[in-house]
Amino acid sequence: MSKKIVCTCDNTFRSYDSYWKTVDFDFEYLSDRYPIGIEYDEQKVRDIFNFKGDVSKKHFWNSQGNKNIIWFYAHFRMAYYFILNPNEEWYWFMDDDVICDNWSEFFKAFENNDADFISYYVFKNKGVKNQSNIPEIDDNTHSNIAWFDRFPGDGDHIDKKDELFGSFFPIVRFSNKSLRHLTNLLINKEHGYSEGFVPTILNRDGFKLDTIFNNQSKSDHFDINKINIKHKNIQVNWSWI
Repeated sequence: MSKKIVCTCDNTFRSYDSYWKTVDFDFEYLSDRYPIGIEYDEQKVRDIFNFKGDVSKKHFWNSQGNKNIIWFYAHFRMAYYFILNPNEEWYWFMDDDVICDNWSEFFKAFENNDADFISYYVFKNKGVKNQSNIPEIDDNTHSNIAWFDRFPGDGDHIDKKDELFGSFFPIVRFSNKSLRHLTNLLINKEHGYSEGFVPTILNRDGFKLDTIFNNQSKSDHFDINKINIKHKNIQVNWSWI
């Protein structure tokens, strides 16, 4: 069975709820500080995982020092959901500002896909040979290899000798065993900036990765002319990374 979860929060729920009322599939809200669906906040996440840490102000993606653990460690909320719902085979998480004009065909495209982790984009550092279906970052992206100069960063529990992967998180899918694994790592205080930590650690520990969109801003799984996906009302192409 596949569970579909829409991640919302107090700042965005009112803007996007009307859209989610129109979709043709069942889902559950996972809501940060808004009274709908499964509610959570930073303190609830800290309590359930006995998490005492904070986001390092030395990390590139927290250079202003204003990111809390819910923003920076996006997989924490997914692990929180897993603790409460540990028995699903697959878990889809969508940000509430993602829209698709054909969700049924989108989900159908992945019904026979056995990857443990799938994300909007998954990419890897130059020279990484593992996960041959995952594209290397290249100079057609905005950040190029600078992405991996920024990750791992201060506070990321990553060995720089590991093969490094990155991702973009508006839509992700986890297998039960991969989300259970990440949850156990969190309980054991192993964590990092989610969009790098999750694919890097899952690759390190023998899980299979896949990407919704490839380095041509197309998909190996469906026809992008028939299934259109937007994040924050734009089509995010490969060059955005």
